[in-house]
Amino acid sequence: MKWFIKCLKQYADFEGRARRREYWWFEVFNALISMILVIAMVVQMLIDIHNGPGFEDSDELDVLYALFSSPFFYIYIAFYLAMLIPGIAVLVRRLHDIGKSGFWAFFVLGGTVLSNVAQVFSDTNIGAYLILGLTAMVILIISLVWMFTDSQQGPNQWGPNPKGEGNPSPEVPQEDPTTTTNPLCESN
Repeated sequence: MKWFIKCLKQYADFEGRARRREYWWFEVFNALISMILVIAMVVQMLIDIHNGPGFEDSDELDVLYALFSSPFFYIYIAFYLAMLIPGIAVLVRRLHDIGKSGFWAFFVLGGTVLSNVAQVFSDTNIGAYLILGLTAMVILIISLVWMFTDSQQGPNQWGPNPKGEGNPSPEVPQEDPTTTTNPLCESN
């Protein structure tokens, strides 16, 4: 939970680096909260449709009405929009941690867009659906490999390694052993 809160504190911080642990715990809590909201929304919709007139004769309009009348729908949309910026920010910091520019986030997010566009073509153009779907799958695999890659050792252009591995140790001034002072032996 502390990693999720850390990402929220760094709401729009696209600078620095993020460890795997920070990225994945943010994603896990984000997914869990989203799932809880979606389940609550679906349960609320089913209750509204069941309690409405003519449950057996309900059509798509009844489902849409139940969806838009559910308070959980609006809570989910608000949560999604609130988590969009910190989600992209932690993605960019994670890419920085493995030595990649934050602009690679467009590549990662583009895979999601391609997957959704492929769904549009699923019924009409099987060739476009297959090409877009396979491209999205390749992007997803590359993205997962990047997100599971260990931190780049030592500092890089985005800052020191957040795990502390490979970072130069701070210079601690060494005392000269020949000039020891004892406060009890000092004379005025």
